[in-house]
Amino acid sequence: MKKIITTTFGILFVLYMLILVFYNNFNIGILIPMIFGVIVGLWCYLPSTNVIKWLKRFFILCSTIFIAFMVFIAFMANINTPDFKEDAVIVLGCGLHGNVPSRNLVDRLDKAVEYSQKNPNALIVVSGGQGPQETCSEAEAMKKYLVNKGIDSNKIVEENKSTSTNENYQFSKAILDNAFDSEYTIVYITNSFHSYRAGELAKINGLNPKAYNAKTKIDSIIPNYAREVLAVIQLWVFGR
Repeated sequence: MKKIITTTFGILFVLYMLILVFYNNFNIGILIPMIFGVIVGLWCYLPSTNVIKWLKRFFILCSTIFIAFMVFIAFMANINTPDFKEDAVIVLGCGLHGNVPSRNLVDRLDKAVEYSQKNPNALIVVSGGQGPQETCSEAEAMKKYLVNKGIDSNKIVEENKSTSTNENYQFSKAILDNAFDSEYTIVYITNSFHSYRAGELAKINGLNPKAYNAKTKIDSIIPNYAREVLAVIQLWVFGR
């Protein structure tokens, strides 16, 4: 029975990751769970040597720590919420398909519309440069989306040079420093899986923002959080 359960789980888990490849670009966030599924699927077929037993224990330990990291990131996403009196909003980019916002980016933009309805006076900075296979900058596509949703174009500023979350803040801060004569308050908008790291990078860049998070889609929770664990570790080690 144990062999049937582990084999079935492993096969279904790998198939699930393969299906996600059709909706997302193949990345480390899909590769890690896929490797996990393969190991679980082969669990009962591995020889019972001392080395294999120790490797199984090591795998269980690493998996437990990895899952604990994912839970920590999810928990920290909802700590610093806005009061809807902030002076500005930074919407963090998240990839395009040609000139069409990705699923995660659409969720962020819809959240920006929601925030703007509650605080229409806030200046909105849409932040994101142009990546490979993108026909325009993320900022341009984001502004177009928000305008089509009824946001006043005069309240939207494009930051179209950044290629990372760290640069999102560097370049957006320069724009906001020029837009405001005195201290200002901001809120950043991203997906929940990305929120903790985004907040830490904001602090590194001299900002102390609130977070207004779009939910992470259920079908992509595992790959998004798996990739984010590695990104958070990189942040802790290298400070970026």
